[in-house]
Amino acid sequence: MPFPLHLFNPQSFPRLTPRRVTLVRFVRAVAGFAAEDASDPDDRGFNLDPTFANAHGPAFGIVGPDGANPAQACRIRVMRDRIEPAVQLFPEIADTGLVSLVTPATGAPLTPDDTITVRAARSPVSGTSTTLKLHHGSATGPVVAECAIRVCPLITIPAKAHIVTINGGTPTSNEQTFRDLLTNANKILIAAGIKVDLQPGVVPDSHADFTTANTVTLFNAGHFDDEIAKLMRRSSTPGVLNIYMVGHFNSFKDDGTPETDNVRGVGISSQFAATNRASGTYVGAQVGFLMRDPDDLEGFGATFAHELGHVLTLEHYNNLNGKAVQHNNWSTRNLMYNFSNLRNNPPQNVNGYGNHSAAAGGRLRRGMFIGVKQISRIFQSQQSDIMRAAALDGTFLPV
Repeated sequence: MPFPLHLFNPQSFPRLTPRRVTLVRFVRAVAGFAAEDASDPDDRGFNLDPTFANAHGPAFGIVGPDGANPAQACRIRVMRDRIEPAVQLFPEIADTGLVSLVTPATGAPLTPDDTITVRAARSPVSGTSTTLKLHHGSATGPVVAECAIRVCPLITIPAKAHIVTINGGTPTSNEQTFRDLLTNANKILIAAGIKVDLQPGVVPDSHADFTTANTVTLFNAGHFDDEIAKLMRRSSTPGVLNIYMVGHFNSFKDDGTPETDNVRGVGISSQFAATNRASGTYVGAQVGFLMRDPDDLEGFGATFAHELGHVLTLEHYNNLNGKAVQHNNWSTRNLMYNFSNLRNNPPQNVNGYGNHSAAAGGRLRRGMFIGVKQISRIFQSQQSDIMRAAALDGTFLPV
């Protein structure tokens, strides 16, 4: 019989330190870069209820069918912390009208790889959830773990690519580069029910009055500099997300030291543009995403997803700018953490999502999970809902 945890209410026994002991838990089904069919679970949030010490499981997002295509299958893996491999565990979906169990079959135990595959059975009008439970020993045995599955209708964001020539210098990227980047970005964004759809053809832009050929120079950290504004203001395609490719970024450290290509991209939302209007010689901020020639298509795909987060009104994780060394595992694993790379020293050697290519220095990647759970102490904890609301509001459209 379950032990009554309320007997150890920490409010009644302040000297008692509650501990969470997990028998099994849910983790991402892949290592390294994101996969379209393997959402990253949001496992934040062990909260003590005023009366009981209740452990709340993780949550992950999947997409319903879009009318033309069936719903994408999604995998989640079970990690056995204190249960041996020989013990049988049986998954169960609470609302089978919303989410169907693909593998293992309903009523069957997990296979040796301990991976569960689910698929949305229908596309709800708005985001809604059901529960995935793990039963011990039989399909009706005691529940040893559970998590939430958030099902959302697909939101497609149309996009147009721009190749920008500056003072006669042109990036090496082409239309296929954009498509490869968005393929990788969509592997991450699908967990929030968002997909970027690149329209055919590339818009050739040209500017002759910038500081350096094939380069955008950033003169401050606010990303509303004159060169960004001029570039994005002059050639926006209406009704789509505009993506601009340049060769390089020049920027400056806090001490004024110049640096090249430390910045990968800049995303600007309509909210930001509305508060940074024309003034003096400044032509006014414009909505879109500006990036430089990628040297790592996976890493820059993650950068695109991060900057699209900004275009869809997300700030950096918990509205903070952390450091490349950060002990908070949630921070470094989140898509909106403000560093693309993490340093290879503890605890970063066990955080993040694999190494970048040698061209990017071989450093660890920050994570790619998009927040699903509501956690009052974390600013914008429900990142998925915020992004989706912003996409429906059109914060990616030029103003």
